[in-house]
This record gives sequence, structure tokens and C-alpha cells, in this order.
Amino acid sequence: MGCEPDQWARDWLEEQRKAGNTGLTVEKKGGVHYLKWATTVWDKEAKKRRKVSEYRGVLNPDGTVTPPRPMRSRVDITDVRDSGSARLLAKAAEKIAEPLKKAFPNDHREIVELVFARCLGRGELNKCGRCWNRLEDVLDLRPNTSPKSLSQTLERVGAARGSQDLFFNNIATEDGEMAVDMSVIFSKARGAFMNKSGYNRFGLSCPQFNLLAVCGLASGRPQYMRVVPGNIKEGSAVSMLDEFDIPEGTVLVMDRGYHDRKLLDAIREKDLDYIVAVKRNSKVYDVTGTKDGIFRWRDSAVAYGRSRLGEEEWAYRFENLDSRNDELVDALKARERDPDRELKIDKAGNFVIIASMEADPKEIYRLYKARSEIENFFDAGKNVLSADRTYMHDDNHVMGHLFITFVAMLVRFEIAKLLDDADLSGSMTPEDVLDVYGTMKIMEGNADMRQVVPKDVRDLDAKLGLFMYSTRDDRDRLDGIKKNRGRKPKAPAASS
Repeated sequence: MGCEPDQWARDWLEEQRKAGNTGLTVEKKGGVHYLKWATTVWDKEAKKRRKVSEYRGVLNPDGTVTPPRPMRSRVDITDVRDSGSARLLAKAAEKIAEPLKKAFPNDHREIVELVFARCLGRGELNKCGRCWNRLEDVLDLRPNTSPKSLSQTLERVGAARGSQDLFFNNIATEDGEMAVDMSVIFSKARGAFMNKSGYNRFGLSCPQFNLLAVCGLASGRPQYMRVVPGNIKEGSAVSMLDEFDIPEGTVLVMDRGYHDRKLLDAIREKDLDYIVAVKRNSKVYDVTGTKDGIFRWRDSAVAYGRSRLGEEEWAYRFENLDSRNDELVDALKARERDPDRELKIDKAGNFVIIASMEADPKEIYRLYKARSEIENFFDAGKNVLSADRTYMHDDNHVMGHLFITFVAMLVRFEIAKLLDDADLSGSMTPEDVLDVYGTMKIMEGNADMRQVVPKDVRDLDAKLGLFMYSTRDDRDRLDGIKKNRGRKPKAPAASS
């Protein structure tokens, strides 16, 4: 209920009545004075007078009246779809769209659906369809969204090894150096024969298989993927060389798990070169020192030495002084907890690399350190895209699941590359970019509707150089703001 208006409102109302403006009333609610007009009219049907009132606005202390806001017409929205994420994913998938269509002419639509859903964190088959239906169909694919149909797609894709090879060959880049690595995936797939019993880092026995991947060092882009059944060592991946169409002269960069003479000989037989780390107990440490020289690697000093092992093999030993200090500190802490522990300090901060060619030691060091790209591939595949969550029933479904993960990694790689080119990788991840673009929607209803592009979408779009929702003027504006932030204000001119 309203309260009595203030004195200034009563005085204003009295002046209006003297001027002949009758029917006005003022009500005070919450400190606000509301102006209303009321009168009575004769209702012919009811045959009696009926009160009619009208809200005129808010009365201000200076005597002005703020009129009410106009009534908005009702709009019925029938559909809301995610436009920003869909357009970003379609842009990132441009390089793989045609190879997918060539390799899987009948299933490429559902593969794209599964890949986009995996990138958005909705990789489960019962969620993929709902996720796709919330996206704008930018590519005009119109795939089947039923979980049963998607399960059949996974089975067909997993069984089509020839189509997978065709896809890998079509996306392969001309990288002269490639990183090779294998990662263990513990699986709960009950009917998959590729699962073999193995042990995890806690010593518990679990069913598992191995995922072998190859990444280009120059581009950082995933190139090939294979599933190796069971619990096997990395060196037993000799047969995989026959399946990968790796050009002659390519340098394979591998971790110490691949220091296997049978594998290295097979690599040489295919006219490929290799760079592989050796284990700490290798005898190569005894014939190679670190007194040949020293170079700077980023913010660390690295001592090196080189020796020849045979006609076509060289050993390179490196000692990172920062890593040596860290390992020594950890060893001393361990001995403080266990006084009987043996302190091994001769190989702290050291590692030895065997290569099939002679090269500058700094270049060998760079190539080995660049293999971290494939470690990022496995890390993102497991932790972000859930490659290790395989609740499939047979080998074909597992293979299809991992192929979808591989293609999703290619899409994620393209978004990460956009961040690197824009110098934003230190502050954002591909998932953050998808989250920002996800605020852009399209709506359908019984009226013309248009969403104003949010400012954060326009700014990020300009920084990435995509210009899907921004203009070049937006990028110039952001560049001007960035330059002015580092500029010191001018000192005031001295008065004469």
C-alpha cells in the first residue's frame, strides 16, 4: 500500500487542480512518487459507473514527470542454437573436412558430429545428439543423432582400417622430423580382445592397451595413430613402421623406451633416421662425457659431449646444470629420510642420446626437447578429450572411439595454433575460447530477432584474426589500447 506523498508533491498536485487538471493522484511507494489519473465512466451494459485509471509516470521533485516505459510486444522464441562455438569448430575443421569426406563418404557427417561433441565435452553417445541439436548446422550436414546410429558409426569407423590410413595419408604434412611415442590406456571394455592385463603405477593389475602416435615436430600436428593390443614394450612397435607411410629421410625422435636394437635396425632398413634417448644404466654413459663445450638453452646452461659408436651411430651426452641441481636436492632430501639410501650423483641432470646421423649437438638437443608436443597430445587426449574412458563392447568400437579422439585432437590443435599466433596461449586454452564463443546464439521465433554480439566475443574474434563477428577496425582499436598501456604519461610542460 502507498504512503502519504511528501509536502512538495501535495503542493504540485494542488497547483494542477487549480489549473483544471482534475483526476490526478500521487502515491508514494519506497520513496518514489507515482502519478496516476483516474475518473469514472458510465457502463451501459452494467448500468452503473465504473472507475478507469491510468498510470502517468514518476513525479520528480522539480515538477517534471518521467513517463512509463512503453509496453514491449511479446515474442515467442521457438529455438535457440549455439552459433559461436559451431562456427569456431567449423573454422578449425576446414583442413580435415575434405579428407574425412574422401575417406568416409558415408559416415563423415556423423564423424563430424561426434568430433564436435567431444570438443565440447559431450562425447558420450547419449549426449552427442542433444549437443549437436543445440549447435547451428554451419556445414549443413544434418547427421543422424540417435545413439544407436552413432554406435553403428563408431563400429564401422573402427573396422575401416583402410579408410583410416587414407585419412592419415591425406592430412600428412612434410615434416622432416617426427616424434614417436606410446601411451598406456586402461580400459573397461569387456568384449575387447585387444585388452591385456597390465600394471598401473600403483602396482594394481588392470586391463589395458597401448596407443601409438606420431607428431610432426615442425608443425606440432598429429600425423598418425595406431592401437597396439595388450601390455607390450615400446621397442616391440617394429611392425607399426610397415603401417605408417613415413617418407624416406625422416628423423624419428623417441624417448628411452624405444632404445631397442631391433627397432633401430628396422628404422635404418627403411631409410629413416632416429634420435633416441638411452636408459640411465646404459654403458654408453661410460664412453661419452660433457667436456666438448657448453651452450645456452633458454634460461639454462647445457654442457655437452659427443662420441662415435660405430660407422653410422653417434652418442651425445648433455648435462643441464639447472636440472642437475634439482635432482641433487631431491636426492639429498631422500637420503635425509633414509640414511641408508645410496646417493647417485654422477648422472644427475644428464641424459644421453643416440642418433643415426652426425649433427650439431645443440640441434640434437633441440629436436629431443621438441618432442614434448607429442606428450601434450597424450595429455590433452586423456585429460581433456577423455581418450582413456572406453566403455565399449568390442575392438571395433574402441578403435572408432580412439579415431574420433584423434580427429578431435586435430580440431583442438587448430584452435591452439590460433592462440599461439595471437600470443594468447599463456592466458587461454582452446576450451576457454569455445566457452567465450559459446555466448553467441541464434534465435528463431514469430518475429525478427538478432542478438547483439557480446563485446568479449568481438574482442577475442579480432585478436584471433578470424573476423567472424568483428571487423579489422576492432583489431586496430585493440592494438591501440595495447600500445597505450605500455606508454608512460607525458610530464606536464614547465611554466615559464
